[in-house]
Amino acid sequence: MTKTKVEQIADYALRARYEDLSAASKKQIPIHILDSLGCQIAALGATPIDVCRRQTREFGGGGHVPLIAGGYSNPVYAAFWHTALVRYVDAMDNIMAPTETAHTADNFGGVLTAAEIADASGKDLMLAVAVSWSIQSLLVEKANFMSKGFDHTAQLAYSIPAAAGKLMGWDASTIANAIAMAVASDASFAGIRSKPLSEWKGLASAQSALGAFNAMYLAQGGIQGPLTIIEGQQGVEHLLGRTIDINWETEGYDWVPQSTIKKFIAMIHTQAPIECLLELIDQYHIQASDIVSIFADVPQMTYDFSGGGLYGNAMGDVTTKEQADHSLPYLLAVAALDGQVMQPQFRPERITRDDVQNLMKKVSVEPNADFTKRYPKDFCSKITIKTKDGQTKVHEVKDYPGMPSHPFTWQDAVDKFDRLTAGHLTEEQAEKIKQIVKNLEHEKTRDLFAVLAAIDYH
Repeated sequence: MTKTKVEQIADYALRARYEDLSAASKKQIPIHILDSLGCQIAALGATPIDVCRRQTREFGGGGHVPLIAGGYSNPVYAAFWHTALVRYVDAMDNIMAPTETAHTADNFGGVLTAAEIADASGKDLMLAVAVSWSIQSLLVEKANFMSKGFDHTAQLAYSIPAAAGKLMGWDASTIANAIAMAVASDASFAGIRSKPLSEWKGLASAQSALGAFNAMYLAQGGIQGPLTIIEGQQGVEHLLGRTIDINWETEGYDWVPQSTIKKFIAMIHTQAPIECLLELIDQYHIQASDIVSIFADVPQMTYDFSGGGLYGNAMGDVTTKEQADHSLPYLLAVAALDGQVMQPQFRPERITRDDVQNLMKKVSVEPNADFTKRYPKDFCSKITIKTKDGQTKVHEVKDYPGMPSHPFTWQDAVDKFDRLTAGHLTEEQAEKIKQIVKNLEHEKTRDLFAVLAAIDYH
């Protein structure tokens, strides 16, 4: 009997073995895990995260799953909490396809929660990261959810139950039913990314993780899901207007090295223009006070998401973190002024200061046809700055640190981790986390969690 497509995804997850991973994956997975942990720790103390923390305690109390920064919860709200942490700061990795993108690290909160529940080895955690990143990436590459109005968090309904169910030793039928229920009921919409952006932009994936884990435990209890939810009448393929043509029997698990790590806290498509601008300013020693105008040539995707295209006005009232990290005019202006785009550049008092609000009005963004053709293999950007003395300076890049063509090294990941987590960890905690993750294939998840649970929440 032919298996349904959710059953094929379940089989794909259960077939995976650590030995299936390439050397590149085994090298890059700890780097992406350290990056994800840095994002989680950096989020502690943000106001929306405080709300999530209170809700996790109120609704998830009495559970046995330890939480990052202390306390316990049930599995459903532990997954919610850990996913909210990894996503909120918006510094995590992405997979980039010709027509859309997704945050592959959105999977990490659910995978980490399942690994702790299962008392998994480091190798098991690494493999689950590979499985979840790969499922989501394949759906981004071959299903085109966002072009049909769905958000990129919709794919988590497939990837989280598959990888988490594998970690917890569940059978193919349970995992397939969990995927089916999550897919049927936890779709999200691309309007989440449209201007003006709300705080939900940074929390929608946590809701997807919550729904996925709830479906998983219902499936474990014997509840059946709509197994033909992808290919059946009124299923996902009907909504997308296309067949999801993925041969899950032959696909591998090496998509982590294809994911891009962010160097800056800003949406993924703005990384190249920020890097280009900072290189240009450094090369010519340009002072922000001397800038008359900044012109950015970018791929269509960058223009659509952050330059005023498909997802709306990027030059409107930018007063919140959510608006600022998706506005290329703001990001280029603050980079020119501060020489960096990290947490301090998204404090409310920084966003609303006159210097950056005035300079962003001097930024223009246009899509470049050649750059669009070369994307995503090359991520080109050209920045032109005119100064008060009448000079025009131009610089162009075709990639930036973190891309598959220019991957982060372990030291790159450490440097970013240290910047993200400054003020949240003791020196001993920071070093212990880095040591465990670097040698993760020889470690236990419980040892990593012992450090994470002891982090002071403030």
